[in-house]
Amino acid sequence: MHRRVALIALVVCALVAGCGSRLTDEQRAALAVPLGGGAETQQGTVPGGEYGGVAGTDGTAGQPGANNPQQPNKQPNPPGSIAGGCQGTGGATDKGVTAGEITIANISDISGPVPGLFQAAQQGTKAFVEYFNATQGAICGRKLKLVSFDSRTDSGGDQQATSQACEQAFALVGSMSGFDQGGGPAATGCGIPDLRASTVTVQRQRTPVSFGVASNVVNLVSSAYPDLVKSSFPNAASAASFLYLNVDASSQNARSMQKAAEQRGLKFVYTQAIDIADVNYAPYVAKLKETGAKIVYWMGSAQYAVRLQQAMRQQGYTPEAFITDPSAYDAQYVRQGGAAVDGTVVYTNGAMFEENNAQVALYKQWLGRVAPGAAPSYFGMFAWAAARLFVQLAAKIGPQLTRKAMLEQVRGVHDFTAEGMVAPQDVGGKRTSACMSLIKLKGGTWTRLAPASGYSCGPLIDTGVGG
Repeated sequence: MHRRVALIALVVCALVAGCGSRLTDEQRAALAVPLGGGAETQQGTVPGGEYGGVAGTDGTAGQPGANNPQQPNKQPNPPGSIAGGCQGTGGATDKGVTAGEITIANISDISGPVPGLFQAAQQGTKAFVEYFNATQGAICGRKLKLVSFDSRTDSGGDQQATSQACEQAFALVGSMSGFDQGGGPAATGCGIPDLRASTVTVQRQRTPVSFGVASNVVNLVSSAYPDLVKSSFPNAASAASFLYLNVDASSQNARSMQKAAEQRGLKFVYTQAIDIADVNYAPYVAKLKETGAKIVYWMGSAQYAVRLQQAMRQQGYTPEAFITDPSAYDAQYVRQGGAAVDGTVVYTNGAMFEENNAQVALYKQWLGRVAPGAAPSYFGMFAWAAARLFVQLAAKIGPQLTRKAMLEQVRGVHDFTAEGMVAPQDVGGKRTSACMSLIKLKGGTWTRLAPASGYSCGPLIDTGVGG
């Protein structure tokens, strides 16, 4: 995948600068592309190989995959503890920190043209806070307190919420906003640690205090993404196609992913951008049939993926594989698309909700407590992971918790898995994860396609797109 993941993933406003208030409702909705990252160019590769199983450890600087070392001012961690124990407390060491409480803020798109667009991220953060306070005790005597803000699917809304959070909270945790470029200057100005579920715009990714736990960048694509597709569909690799929404986020990610796939031996017979306002997909399906495309890649929000597959079904065209990003790994996508979307293949860098994973089980359990009836989601999972990482780093710092110390710790995290909940993420380095898996919708149920367990990992390919 471009493990954009994914990423996510996500939502990038790139039609005009500061365009949150200038887009139509349909344009805004179309920008929910969970695999969009930033476009910051970063050189180099990471080793390939299999990251087997679902268990994992949380790495820190200089110790990829290693548990956090015990600090001199800490008592041994009790069994199952995330934060460990501290001797005493540092009192009010920074904004949002008291002797008994650490206030964190989540800023996510709740209202706007797509109501509840990233509500899952806010719910995932809340679920972790409730879980931690109820079962894990405290961080050096301090409980967690969560304040939530609505960024309104608007860059101005993100800016206003960030400014408020700067005064009320110690850190931002698990946030997701389609127009997150709005809050970047405010976050930088106040120096607030910003540990997001994912960054979705180039501007926010380049913000020095902001880090995505889904650590995606446009130009770096894991070779595992095309390699898994080739091995899963060997008879179709010579006739692939790529269709995407004609907005900058989708366009950049599609071009980058196609370049990476071509470097790994896939051949493309058809590439096509589709305008947001276009409702007639029949000509595109006709072209797919004419070119003999056997694999159809889609980059864009899930609602448009449904539209394309419905048009394919109407014309009796069924490719060997229809492949898209984790935004489709969602109960609403299955309900909306019905039989037309059966067979969808999704690339992801997170654990499957259908498999036995202890951290996912905790997330689902506590999500049910804070938001009864809510379905687990990719964004909620990464928000939970972000909150977990925050707690681990705060405990590592100890009683003298400051924003500066937190930022130093985040920059040293290069191999974070949230105890096997997600593939290894280079949070501090802001580099795309090298690992991914493929899952497939069959009979309304998601099942693993490849690899047989865990993730497949490979070198990162720098496509030069978006750099």
